[in-house]
Amino acid sequence: MNAEYDLVIIGTGAAGVAAATAAVHLGASRVAVVERGPLWGTCVNTGCIPSKFLLTLAGYTYYRGHSHPGVRMEGRLDLGEVLAEKNTLQERLREKKRDTLFSRLGVELIEGEATFLNPHTLQAGDRKLASKRFIIATGSSPAIPPVEGIGSVPFMTSADALSPERIPATLIVIGGRALGLEFAQLYSHLGTRVTLLQRSPRILPEEEPEIADLMAGYLAGEGIGILTGVDIKRVERTGDSVAVIAGTRGEQRVISADRLLLATGRTPNSRELNCGAAGVDTRPDGAVVVDTMLQTSAPHIWAAGDVTGEPMLETAARYGGEIAASNALRELKRSYNSALLPHGIFTTPQVAGVGMTEDRAQKAGLNPVSHSIRTDSMAKFSIDGDTRGMVKIVADKRSRRILGVHLCAPLATEMIQEGVIAVTRYLTADDLAELPHVFPTATEALAVCARGLQANTGDCSK
Repeated sequence: MNAEYDLVIIGTGAAGVAAATAAVHLGASRVAVVERGPLWGTCVNTGCIPSKFLLTLAGYTYYRGHSHPGVRMEGRLDLGEVLAEKNTLQERLREKKRDTLFSRLGVELIEGEATFLNPHTLQAGDRKLASKRFIIATGSSPAIPPVEGIGSVPFMTSADALSPERIPATLIVIGGRALGLEFAQLYSHLGTRVTLLQRSPRILPEEEPEIADLMAGYLAGEGIGILTGVDIKRVERTGDSVAVIAGTRGEQRVISADRLLLATGRTPNSRELNCGAAGVDTRPDGAVVVDTMLQTSAPHIWAAGDVTGEPMLETAARYGGEIAASNALRELKRSYNSALLPHGIFTTPQVAGVGMTEDRAQKAGLNPVSHSIRTDSMAKFSIDGDTRGMVKIVADKRSRRILGVHLCAPLATEMIQEGVIAVTRYLTADDLAELPHVFPTATEALAVCARGLQANTGDCSK
């Protein structure tokens, strides 16, 4: 067939932009991105950029120099000015992306809702586009849980919570994973009395239990109420407040607050695509089904990012977008391995990890050994005035190959990059222990922890 484009990418979020950029660098001459708006997806508009900006500024006002006795800092935050600066930052990043992708790289933007008419034709607004290949990168939207009464009460999603008209006196956050914890601490630092509700027995159920327990203690120490093992029965409006009726530890409780924030995950954006017309299979939750090379059930269509399901991370989307473009245009058969992707939670202290937890390693049939240290033993954290946290390294007992690195520390999302190298390049505890580190730095803690692991495992050559 005479295709109009070499590649058409649906979506301009992290996966779509990464795919389009990679496609141009791989020599594709006609590349188009289709976007129903707004441009640049979740991260820039309603995700990591605005949320981390607000968390940073709220942290400045809350910690006020981390109690160094010789430091006097005023903790005052002007919400209007902060939101204006956030908006300015977002617009600057949007313009930079626009200049790079459209002006410099020559990718064509087609605005409109995308719907497949057949396997090789896409309706985009009032245009019909033909292409040899497509990449679906339509992202995700905040999930609204099927709770009785949810449609009758005012609530905020993660997107709404980034542009509040006012700071509520009290807030209920439903969800105790990354999103829930970040917003709970953000609003707490802004002066709101926050109660967090989590369905599982502990917050951060995918993290190492020691790290989850530490974070629960730290957040509780800052005044955040945390209830776990919660079964939410219904929500209802009571005057100007919202009430959540829930069962916890065998009792029914009523928790009331001025506002309700839902941090209960995200839903893949695939409903309007008419994937069936293109021969693309989806799961019941809307996620596009892909193989390890991100190819869909239609051999000329790939998918990447949140639309393929968990993990819904900017890191995963960008990584997946590059792989999808490489496989679509060069048939390189690159594999996507989400198990090797790092993740980070931007609370204070932060949480970050890469690779296997000790429990996952055991369930995989491995023989793991681990070692942990508390960050209060490290000079860098004492200098900075925040010694909260720990480092845990999981390794194979015999070979001492590092299987996972798990962190809770003020700089965990920076420190984890060393862990990424260790896990993805199959380094051993010996390699990490012998690696020289600048003193005093946060990443030195990984070498100290690795030395402890050496002592625990002994001489593996015997």
